[in-house]
Parts: sequence; C-alpha cells; structure tokens
Amino acid sequence: MNGHLAGRTLALVAASSETGHEHPAIDLVASWLAPVADEVDRWVTPMSELETDSAYPGREVERDEVPVVAARVAGTRPGPTVVLTGHVDVVPVGDRAKWSRDPAGELHGDVLFGRGSADMKGGVVAAIEAFTRIANGDRDFAGELRFVAVPGEEDGGTGTLAAIRRGWTGDLVIVPEPTSGPEGPRVVVAHGGALTYTIEVEGRSAHAATRLLGESALEHFITVYSAVERLERELNDAERNPAMQATGLPYPTTIGVVHGGVWASNVMEQITAELRVGVTIDESIAEAEARFERTLREAIAGDPWLDAHPPRIERTGAAFGSSSIDPDDPLVTALCDAAESETGSRPATIGVPYGCDMALWRREAGAACVVFGPGDITHAHAVDERVSIDEVALTARVLEAAVRNLLR
Repeated sequence: MNGHLAGRTLALVAASSETGHEHPAIDLVASWLAPVADEVDRWVTPMSELETDSAYPGREVERDEVPVVAARVAGTRPGPTVVLTGHVDVVPVGDRAKWSRDPAGELHGDVLFGRGSADMKGGVVAAIEAFTRIANGDRDFAGELRFVAVPGEEDGGTGTLAAIRRGWTGDLVIVPEPTSGPEGPRVVVAHGGALTYTIEVEGRSAHAATRLLGESALEHFITVYSAVERLERELNDAERNPAMQATGLPYPTTIGVVHGGVWASNVMEQITAELRVGVTIDESIAEAEARFERTLREAIAGDPWLDAHPPRIERTGAAFGSSSIDPDDPLVTALCDAAESETGSRPATIGVPYGCDMALWRREAGAACVVFGPGDITHAHAVDERVSIDEVALTARVLEAAVRNLLR
C-alpha cells in the first residue's frame, strides 16, 4: 500500500502547480477521483467573479481563473456531510542549486522530497486514499463524504472560496495540512491569520553634505517601525487562548521588503515597506484591518514630521483569516480517537501562528473544521521540503476511521 501512496505522491509533486498555474495538478486529481466517486465536478471560476465577493481574500499572483475539482460519495440514508479538502498549489522552488534532492520529486527510503510534498500534496494524497477506501467499501452509512481539491491557498484562499460558492460545502471539514511534530501527529484547533500592508514614509531630499537641510525617510520609518513592534507585543500579550499562547508568538509581524533612496549622497526622500501583520482568532479580516490602521496611526501621532506628512498605509496582496474550534467539539474528538487508535497515543490539540483554508470553511461555510495531516510545517516552503510516506499512510488510515465514525 505504501508503494501505491508513494507513487501517487510523486506524481502529484511532479504535476506543475505553482500558485496561479494549477491546472495540471487539478486534472491529475480529477483522474483519480473519476473511477470511484458518485459525482465529479471539475470547473473553473473566473477571478472577475470572485473579486466582487464580499469574502474575496485578495491574491499574491496575477491569475484569470481558479480551477477546482470536487467529488462525492453518498451513504444509504440521510446524515451529515463530511468534507476532506486540500490545496494543490505550491510556492516557487527558489534557488535550485540549494536543493540536495530534485524539487520535482525524489524518493529516498520512506522520505519523499519535493516542492509541495509536505505543503500539502502528501496530505491531499492521504485524503484521496481515505475517500477512495470509503467509496469502494460498505456504503451502509448515514450522510455523504466529499473531497475538494483547490488552488490558491498560498495566496489567500481563492480556490476554497470558489468551492464554497459553488455549493461544495459540508457540516464537518478536515484539512490535511502538515501538523506532525517531534512527538507525532497533532490536531490544529486554532490558527491566526495575516494581512499584507504597504507603508510609504515621506522624507525630504538634500545633498548628503547638507544633511540637516533634509528629512531622512529612513529615520521617520524607524519611528513607524518602532510603533509596529510595540503593537505586535501588545497584541500578543492580550491573547488568552491557551492553544495560541503555547505558540510563543501567536501573531507575528514581519517586514519582508524595504525599498528606499536613489543615491548614496542624498538624504533619503522616500521609503516603502511591505509587511505582514497578524489577525487574531477572535476578529474578522475587516476588524483586523481597521484595528491595525487605527492603532498604528494613534501610535505615531504626536511626531511633528509624521503629523505633517502622514504615512500612506494600504492593505495589499492576500488576506488570511483566522479561526478556532472548541477542543471538545465532536469533530476534534472523532479525529483524536481515530489517531489514538492507530498510534496508541492521543494527539495534542494545538494552535498555530499561520493562516490556512480552515478560516474560510469556518467563517464562510459555517462548518466545524480542524487541520490534521502528514509532514512537519518546518519543512514547508523550505529547501529540501519533504514528507514521510509512512505518515501519509497513517493519515489516510486515521482519516478513514474518523470519517466512518462521523458518518456512523
């Protein structure tokens, strides 16, 4: 069985699916679903349609359309709808020379290397395996099992939004993103979100030899940056959810890009920075946006230069929502029971500081949702990204058992 899963994971990793170009991977998944599902729906949603949606999360790359595939198998009587869902899009490989293994997929023993292997093609393969076993097994269960493969998770969640708007929703949703840790499987019950901002700070140019006649945009940006750091501390100090507190830094703020200056002998007249700020589990994207912009402007008020030349603060790029679920929810219990039965130990329920599609399933579809899958998040987006095929197989068994219990 592990050979079968290794082959599928290798094939999916090899299928081109960098964010914005996911058709080959979606088509491959559709070919696996067609022989076993009662219905397969493979469609394309125009971006122009999603851009007018009130929940549109923005995007990091230019694209015209969003390809999605969904499938279903039905039981013999009415009951809940369970959804297994994952994304096939991946981030760029980066510098190929830094990889010791082929980023298009290379198997060494139990470990499969390749871009997207952990995040999250191994999880997608595990979910398809669970779906296939249930489709081919005893259909004497209540309700329906659905599988949804989406693009666009890495830049906000456009694929999941497209699936929800087409009606491929459910009551109970499991997302097999990588959640394994040093002590084994874990279940994510809370996660933060993130917004991307561009901030422009104005200065006044002057010759470097007459520096006092100018106003350094860099110095004034440092004032803004100090305020951003203080707001980050205050936001994290206020968090009371135990799962999020345990992350150490639930809502990190990171400045990833800075541009400024035109000449070494000039006083810098403008600086532009792109940063990522956190969204707490208790606020919507709109609430987080309003809170950050208000508190930042309040924090820099009173600075004579910035009062006279207010920085431009603009939300750009994608927005990742946040969400949480009660650790005692029946969905969490069913998944933990199944994992304990397979491994002999009960998985921890944890919070994580990054966004994922769980937020859209919770906030837009109104579903109970958890995250549980193979791989370690520390390998995601990294050089020599990898996943254990044994973990993929374990996840498939746990998902199958949990779904059967939920549809009992």
